[in-house]
Amino acid sequence: MKRVALLLTLFCVGLLAASFAFADDGGKGKNHSETGTTSTTSSGKKCKNVSLKGTTAATSFTVTVEKSSKAGRDLKGKPVTLTFSGKVGISARVCSAATTAATPAAATFELRNLKVAKSDEGDD
Repeated sequence: MKRVALLLTLFCVGLLAASFAFADDGGKGKNHSETGTTSTTSSGKKCKNVSLKGTTAATSFTVTVEKSSKAGRDLKGKPVTLTFSGKVGISARVCSAATTAATPAAATFELRNLKVAKSDEGDD
C-alpha cells in the first residue's frame, strides 16, 4: 500500500512539473512582434487596447471586396460603400509615440472591431 501511495505521489509531482514546463508566460517581457500590424516594445510606441461605445451620425466607408460569402460572390474585386448610423461599439488599439516635455505625441487609433446596433428602420 505504501508503494502505491509513493507511486501516485511521484506521478502527481511529474504532472505538476510537466504543466510548468509547457506553461507560457503570455509573452510578457519578450520583445517580439505580432502578425498583422507589428509593434515592438523597443520602437518607442506605447499601445493599449481600448473599448469605446457611443453614437454616430450617418457614416460611410468604402471597401474593395477580396472575399465574400456565396451571396456576395458577384462583388469580388469591386468597391462597396457601407453606410451606418446609430449606436456603435468599437474595439481599437490606441498608440502614442514617445513623448517629451516639449512635444506631446498625437494618439493614433487602429480599428480592431466595429459593431453597429440594429437599425430601427426594418429591412428592405
